[in-house]
Amino acid sequence: MNPIIITVYGVPVAQGRPKFFRRGNHVGAYDPKKSRDYKSSIRIQALDQLSRGGTMPPLYEDALKMDVTAYLPRPKTLPKRVLYHVKRPDADNIAKGCKDALKGVVYKDDSQIVELRVRKVYGAPPRVVIALEEVGSP
Repeated sequence: MNPIIITVYGVPVAQGRPKFFRRGNHVGAYDPKKSRDYKSSIRIQALDQLSRGGTMPPLYEDALKMDVTAYLPRPKTLPKRVLYHVKRPDADNIAKGCKDALKGVVYKDDSQIVELRVRKVYGAPPRVVIALEEVGSP
C-alpha cells in the first residue's frame, strides 16, 4: 500500500487526561470535550481526504510507521531564530490524539504503530500533518 498523508487544519490539541465518573458501583471514564471534539475533527478531515478518489482505501493491517508534524502558531514577540515549539502541548499527547482518532479510519488498531516520530514546529497555518506507511521486512 502507498503511504498516506493526512493534513488536519486547526490548532493542534493534546489528548487530555480522562475524566472519571461513578454510577452506583460502576466507575467509567470519558475524554474531555476539547479532546473529543479535536479527534472528531481529525476523523472528519481524514475521511474527506481519503475518500476524494471516490472510494476509501482498505484499512492497514500490518505494522506501521507514523510521522506527525504539528505546526503551531508563532507568538508575535518570539524571535525568528527560534524554530521549535518547546511549550505545551506535549508532543506525545498530540500524537496520542492523532493515533486514537485514526483508529478504524486508516488502521484497525493503534497498536499496529511500531515506529513513531513527532515534531512540533512553528508554522502557518496551524495544522498537523500525519504520514503513515507500512513497515517493510527488516
